[in-house]
Amino acid sequence: MMERAKKNRHRIGIIFILVLLAAVLVLVYIRTNPKWKAAKLTIEPANRFFDIQCIEPEGTTLETRILPPEGFSRVPVENGSFGEYLRKYPLLPDDTKLPVFDGPTINNTDIAAIFDISLGDEGYQQCADSVIRLYSDYFYETGQFDRISFLFSNGDECNYDRWRKGRRMLVFADHSFEIPAALPDDSEQQYRNYLKEVMRYAGTLSLQKESEVIPPEELHIGDIICNDTHVVMIVDEAVNDKGERCYLIGQSFIPAVCFHILTWTEGKNNVSPWFTQEQLSQDNIPALGYGLNKQNIRRWKDGFQ
Repeated sequence: MMERAKKNRHRIGIIFILVLLAAVLVLVYIRTNPKWKAAKLTIEPANRFFDIQCIEPEGTTLETRILPPEGFSRVPVENGSFGEYLRKYPLLPDDTKLPVFDGPTINNTDIAAIFDISLGDEGYQQCADSVIRLYSDYFYETGQFDRISFLFSNGDECNYDRWRKGRRMLVFADHSFEIPAALPDDSEQQYRNYLKEVMRYAGTLSLQKESEVIPPEELHIGDIICNDTHVVMIVDEAVNDKGERCYLIGQSFIPAVCFHILTWTEGKNNVSPWFTQEQLSQDNIPALGYGLNKQNIRRWKDGFQ
């Protein structure tokens, strides 16, 4: 009888260990396999009470909505380039309130344009995440899967090519490990899941790790202005006969909102989306806020030229 009781305790011990192991595996799977779901955004008019220069309200893309300033023309970009991708990006209707991921809107009437871009329902797509999203979506939509790779803030790499083959990142505090945790899957849903994982653990610190400071005169489409607090991206540029340049700048922020084009104001009636090279060469760029200055101008990896 004692022998039978001993065997039963042994079986119970084995069952407990197996159940515990199964629970750990389930938790690891859940933790390493995020599920991206699109948020339901509210689209409503902002009723702007002033004019923004260079706006063509009927335009449906960046290049048709925001015209170059007088005397300027857009810098030529190659077919299939990131610059062309941004210029042809669809926009929400002009004079629209800024949609927030969890349903409300922000009535920033000085926004020049809002990208018609989805947001995840958990609010991860903030300032750095929106830059990462646009970089990554461009590579994804042009089939450059090997270029979809981003660092977490701890410096570890999260690579999409390995992700779609079933590799996943297991993160504990400031440490992360790549492990086999799923079957191969190259669906668009799995790509969105990958981006959600990147957005969880990347940010302005990781963008700085992957970029280098450049002088203001080298600014081009795709470059960023980034410090520890915030990041904005150069989304278009124009030039005049004197070689003077101006730029469109886009951002998101907390809480997660759609990527949008900024403006600056001088006086009561001068609201413009085009930032001059002189403005961006200042030790402090007041129109951008967040303490951004010319020392924060950076190029992510090799840039897009």
